[in-house]
Amino acid sequence: MKDKDKKEIPEISDDMPKQRKLPVWAKIVIGVVAALAVIIGIAYGVFSYNYGKIYVKNNDNEKAQEEYFDQDTGIEDLKEIDPDKIHLDSADSVSQSKDVINILVCGEEAIGGGRGRTDSIMIATVNRKDGALRLTSIMRDTYVQIPGFSDNKINAAYHNGGMKTLLKTIHKNFGIDVDGYVLVNFDSFQQVIEALGGVDIKLAEDEVAYLNKTNYISERSNRTLHVGVNHMNGNQALGYARIRYVQKDGQYGDFARTLRHRTVMSAIYKKLMDKSALELIAMVPKLMPLVKTNIDKADLVNYLYQGVEVRSHNSKLETLNVPVEGAYKITRVRSMSVILPDSLDKNVRAMQKFIYGSALGQENSKGAEITVGQ
Repeated sequence: MKDKDKKEIPEISDDMPKQRKLPVWAKIVIGVVAALAVIIGIAYGVFSYNYGKIYVKNNDNEKAQEEYFDQDTGIEDLKEIDPDKIHLDSADSVSQSKDVINILVCGEEAIGGGRGRTDSIMIATVNRKDGALRLTSIMRDTYVQIPGFSDNKINAAYHNGGMKTLLKTIHKNFGIDVDGYVLVNFDSFQQVIEALGGVDIKLAEDEVAYLNKTNYISERSNRTLHVGVNHMNGNQALGYARIRYVQKDGQYGDFARTLRHRTVMSAIYKKLMDKSALELIAMVPKLMPLVKTNIDKADLVNYLYQGVEVRSHNSKLETLNVPVEGAYKITRVRSMSVILPDSLDKNVRAMQKFIYGSALGQENSKGAEITVGQ
């Protein structure tokens, strides 16, 4: 081969630029960012897939059912009041604030098929102004105005006219507007508890005796509770949440039951607090198909983010029961034992102060303008 046909190979000079290697820390950062991107992509894909199973559009044409009135027994000692002589005023203006997110959380009792009653009614609040997470229970026996129907216990609103009627009922009576709802039934509630791996709840002796001998715990094999802290499965937690004939912390009847509702919700909250972000992501496919909601996807993501943000600074869960102490009377109406707000004004103001806190002072917070009538 002639010299002119040979390819010239350039000599390596110390002056030529060399390819720089990334430092170890940079490679680690890039790897972590790439891993997070993959995790976020997978999580969003799982979220989007399951969201389609839970989303329920608002339906103003939700079919009304025949009005339902309880037929309570053992209430002969209660003074009976003519329903026509009860005047329930409205909270005509509704409190609102861009710094407060209110989600209605309901448990439906639908025994025997058809649309049931919401025996658990709570408002979960993310208050960014106060940096607080709050939970308000509205007692199922609270006697209220139900738009389009007769005055009744608040738990009948959903049965009579569906979720749109329950939302209007809360709006009309308490001056609270909610940003969406989440609904579970007996079966899905049990499955949620199972998906969480159970919850820890402390039981007193009389609670143990009652639960271990009644069908509130429907599966006999689960009637094995003991005094003290119990790690409850879904069937046991549901039975506990339904108790109303055993006192709790000096509370009786529906007051004791709503206190147990808040106890269960606090136990669920604590369980979620103990889980890492990756564990929560892994739970999404299990939990989301078990609930129904009217919150659209973008808002749901935003509400979850805001809740986690507040929780990172203040993990305490504050609770309130409505009607509030000293502002109700237990009486009899249409053969029903009811809790009559007395006065409604005192309950509305206590409820709004608890939910909105310092946000009530903002210009976009209207407040409730009501009068007292009975």
